[in-house]
Amino acid sequence: MYAYFKGKITSILPNAIIIEVNGIGYQVIMANPYRFSSQVGQEARIWLYQAVSQDSIRLYGFSDEAEKDLFLHLISVSGIGPRSALSILSLGDHEGLIRAIDQADSQFLTKFPGVGKKTAQQIILDLQGKLTSDVEGKTPAQAASTSPAHPIAQELEEALDSLGYSQRDIQRVLKQMDFDQVATTSDAIRQALRLMTAR
Repeated sequence: MYAYFKGKITSILPNAIIIEVNGIGYQVIMANPYRFSSQVGQEARIWLYQAVSQDSIRLYGFSDEAEKDLFLHLISVSGIGPRSALSILSLGDHEGLIRAIDQADSQFLTKFPGVGKKTAQQIILDLQGKLTSDVEGKTPAQAASTSPAHPIAQELEEALDSLGYSQRDIQRVLKQMDFDQVATTSDAIRQALRLMTAR
């Protein structure tokens, strides 16, 4: 199963983007793919969910890990599949969605595409109290802007990301790092892992 692709966005489709990774173009279905229009021709990291059915394999993409986590919560609700979850995410009001679930505001939830009263009540029943505002997380651009301006910082961030750490934990550790005391990326990783286990 793929965690994410890192490659060049080559084109935008009505419901997907094409991202080229090592010479192979992958069609990734996304909520509001046109938000990536300014990144065509540029390298990007797209988080993935792979849906395998009897007759097809589909890749669903997300701008960051937090958006993917919210998607996974939504598809865990009875009656909501991947396409319905993307329709909900396409409006971009993730914070409002989470707040409505926590406050049992079914009327607000019915404003999302494909969500009727019964589905709204099921979402609340299944997810109330399980989501917090930090599922919003940071976009990759925001995360990069908070990273220390050190040559090793970006390499360390990517290494920790590949090890499965959340962006919240990565950014916390990057702020604690003393990059003047590390000579190589390997040294930085060892120091970062010590900080991770010390929390």
